[in-house]
Amino acid sequence: MFLKIFSRSLVARTTASAVLLVSVLVAVPMIVLIQADVRNTRAELAIRAEMATRIVLDEVTNALWDLDPEEAATALNPLRSIDSFAEAVILGTHGERFTVYRKPGAVIGAGDAATVAAVPLIHQDRSGAARNIGTLLVRLDTGPTDDAIRHHVLVLGGIGAVTLLLVVLGVIWATRGMTLPIAGMTRAMDDLAAGNVTVTVPVRHRDDEIGRMAKALGTFRQNAIDLRAAKERAEQAVASKAKFMAAASHDLRQPAQSLLMLTAMLRATAPNPKVEESARKIEQVVMTLKQLLDELLEVSRLDAGGVTANKAVHEVADLFEALDSQYGPVARGKGLAFAVPQYRAAVMTDRVLLLRLLGNLIDNAIRYTNSGQVQVACLESGGCLIIEVRDTGIGIPEDRLDAIWEEFHQIGNPERNRDNGIGLGLSIVQRLATVLDHPVKVRSTPGKGSVFSVTVPLAPVELAGPDSTADEPAPPALSPVPAPALSPATAPALAAAPALATANGAAVATLADAPAKDGEIAILVIDDDQFVLSAISMFLTTAGHRVAGASTVAQGLRAVEDGTVRPDAVIADYHLSATENGLDFIETVWRRLGLRIPAVLISGRLDGAVTARAAAMGVTVAAKPIMPDRLSALVEQMTAGRPVAALPLDIASPHKTLSE
Repeated sequence: MFLKIFSRSLVARTTASAVLLVSVLVAVPMIVLIQADVRNTRAELAIRAEMATRIVLDEVTNALWDLDPEEAATALNPLRSIDSFAEAVILGTHGERFTVYRKPGAVIGAGDAATVAAVPLIHQDRSGAARNIGTLLVRLDTGPTDDAIRHHVLVLGGIGAVTLLLVVLGVIWATRGMTLPIAGMTRAMDDLAAGNVTVTVPVRHRDDEIGRMAKALGTFRQNAIDLRAAKERAEQAVASKAKFMAAASHDLRQPAQSLLMLTAMLRATAPNPKVEESARKIEQVVMTLKQLLDELLEVSRLDAGGVTANKAVHEVADLFEALDSQYGPVARGKGLAFAVPQYRAAVMTDRVLLLRLLGNLIDNAIRYTNSGQVQVACLESGGCLIIEVRDTGIGIPEDRLDAIWEEFHQIGNPERNRDNGIGLGLSIVQRLATVLDHPVKVRSTPGKGSVFSVTVPLAPVELAGPDSTADEPAPPALSPVPAPALSPATAPALAAAPALATANGAAVATLADAPAKDGEIAILVIDDDQFVLSAISMFLTTAGHRVAGASTVAQGLRAVEDGTVRPDAVIADYHLSATENGLDFIETVWRRLGLRIPAVLISGRLDGAVTARAAAMGVTVAAKPIMPDRLSALVEQMTAGRPVAALPLDIASPHKTLSE
């Protein structure tokens, strides 16, 4: 625990280190001094004991030579005057005691508490030879001296402890004056890193190094506040731009839709070739405008976060087949070789978004390749499938590889030729790659071509079963009137479909229950824009259909209820008013008619929820501006399964409509 605290706290480490250092610096000298004092005292006592033996050495030697104990005791009597003297013992040659002289009142302690001096007794015999006749032992009592030393040690130790405590407190105060501000600034930096710019920076009033650090941190905090404010303004600007672009694209699509229908009708009814050529040129201009609006709207939706990836397991061979079907004829029509790999692998991706991403890359490659080939290739690497789009086009200079992802940036098109696009394709690719989390890379050699690679994760083995790469599951029904999606394959079958039930149990018949009409197709068109409504109505009327137009929900329902029109199909704009939309209108018409007639929903601004609900209802969705040929094909598709004669089913009481 303590190690964890020390490892994470600068204050703890610094304080503990300072205390330990000061303690060592104070305690070690004191211990050395005390030990030196003890050693000196012991040495002094030993010298005193040896000097004491020399005072009585001769008298003691003579007494022992004469074997006179009383004389020996008298000879030892001067030792009583020596401080700390305790006892003197005269030993014979064999260690036997000859005389013991003890100072009155002296207490002989343990061996450690006494200092003993031993001196041999030498005397000349009659022949003049020196002879060892015994040993004199003098013992000095060190007890009083030791007591004095202990007293001094206690006094010095107490003084040293108090001094050490004061020094430690001073060190702690000094170190905390440095470490606490640093710790406070560390916490402030952590808060700033976590995004809390309201944190207060401590000790900004100091003028030393720590104060300057605090001022620098305060400047960093203010920069963080400014950056956050700038980021919020940028995000608001992006969101506002996205909303503006979406609204502007929707509003611009309305006149574009009218122009397309009117120019198609003008071209079909042109009185002479000159008028027909003028109509064709107008149509080309509108088509360029349509392309610009489509790509601007897609960029705005991606920037606004309106596009999410619905990932599932897909067979990559199906994606390659779809790309070959869509772009192969375009490339071959330009004289280019086009090839996709014959490769099978299950990948985890959003099929629609990945097709859009790869389609933009292929379209870009075709535009900038005048001869040679455009090839799609793939290889597995580390649990991912790398899909490459290769071309033999003009290539990209190395210093512009980053700039190609910017909006409206084009290589080799300084004259802004619209045949080469408008410069949003790769910008959309980058945004789609971010949404899909499929990294996109590029390498290129000017004059030889480019290679764009997309890294797509392979599906886990347990998910990549034989049935896992089939179509995505149908989205959940968001409407009380479910129906299958209308397509060329399902339209004929719709004629034989049984009656379906509404949300409250009333039966709604299908197209098979419609009354017969002698070759006439009645179409109900509703759009809140009068110009679009008029243009579509005129185009369909010119095509030979009977058209009833309505600009409001109430007007459209009234035309159905009073028998003005018995529609075979409905073409509805989505945004009809602030509270009404085309899907609700289509559903209400179905209930009023007791008949599920085909319907097309068109709008210049559709989101994922609307598209999903339309798919659940079986309503075909088309983005504005819809091409005249596409609209004609949809009308033909919708009415292809209309029977010659059929009686409507009895319907329960009418449902409440939007106008009620």
